[in-house]
Amino acid sequence: MRITVLRVQKLLTALLSLWFFLIPLANASEPAFVRESLRARGMGNAFTAVANDEMLFFYNPAGLRSVIYNIYEIVSFNFTVNENTLSMSNSSNSSSTLGSLSGKKLYVEYNVGLLSHINSRFGWSLFQNTLIDIQVRNPVFPYLETRSFVQAGLAGGMAWSFLDYQLDVGLGAKLVQRAGIDTKFHVFDEAIIELTEENKYTKLANKFENKTAIAPDAGIVYHFDGVHNLYPKVAISLQNIGGLDFNNAGKVPMTMNLGVSTESELGGFDLILAADYLDLTDGQNLVSTGNSITERNIKFGAEIGWKKLFNGHHLFSIRAGRNGPYNSAGWTLNLFGFKIDVAKYAQEIGGYSGELMDQRTSLQISTIF
Repeated sequence: MRITVLRVQKLLTALLSLWFFLIPLANASEPAFVRESLRARGMGNAFTAVANDEMLFFYNPAGLRSVIYNIYEIVSFNFTVNENTLSMSNSSNSSSTLGSLSGKKLYVEYNVGLLSHINSRFGWSLFQNTLIDIQVRNPVFPYLETRSFVQAGLAGGMAWSFLDYQLDVGLGAKLVQRAGIDTKFHVFDEAIIELTEENKYTKLANKFENKTAIAPDAGIVYHFDGVHNLYPKVAISLQNIGGLDFNNAGKVPMTMNLGVSTESELGGFDLILAADYLDLTDGQNLVSTGNSITERNIKFGAEIGWKKLFNGHHLFSIRAGRNGPYNSAGWTLNLFGFKIDVAKYAQEIGGYSGELMDQRTSLQISTIF
């Protein structure tokens, strides 16, 4: 009996060592993406028709025609962490088990933007991302649903206007190199057991992938005339056409997104209202069997900004939104080239809308002119 207990302890120790040493990232039933905007997150990710800043290539390349200024982003850093990351980091391993952690999620995301430039016709964005995400599933027979990667890439594109500037058309592409892993670790998985043998790292090492993928993007925006002080527009975008496939390091599927927005000026303040339905073709597999739509993909957002500056952003702006079943909020302080963005939002990480909320906070500091 003592030998059996020692063996189980040895396996669990190996599992936890693997967990923290390799820092895996959980897919956790949430949408996969290349990069996300903090401004969009504060607006509930309702950004398909709104996109008009340095992050537009990750939403709709046709948004280039809505850019008013030449925007140069020298460098930006942002960091996202969830509440479970903080609570679990303070827990002791001796008093916590995988079963008690079931449903818990650790999420850390770090992004860098570098030497990005956009104007009303073309642009590009250089970026680097690190994503660390761990979730424990099933309290009876626990397993770790993991995906961990570091990636770098280039996004860019061009846009044109037709029909007397009412119709904007944009084409873009992303080139991404990713190194990482996307897998599940079961307590009694052969790969975990083999950690105690002489070839303890061989099988796990084979799961890691280092691959480059490329995918085009396309989008359109149609501007409606004749509506006083609203400037409504409707947009549709195809992101990651054909999908970005990194094999064992994960996939970012193609998505078709639909959005509408209005822009108004009220007493010196600019007001944006937006609504999106993301992933019309269910490339992310978020729609339950027998249904045609899901609340998880419905997004609403609003933004109020005061005094737009030469870098395309307001001196100060606040925003709020609804990301599926959860609220979001954010703000920006733009001090003539030095910009601070904050977003608080929640992501659905369960199997259906409203099942399991993961609350997150994002902070970004940028130099942008």
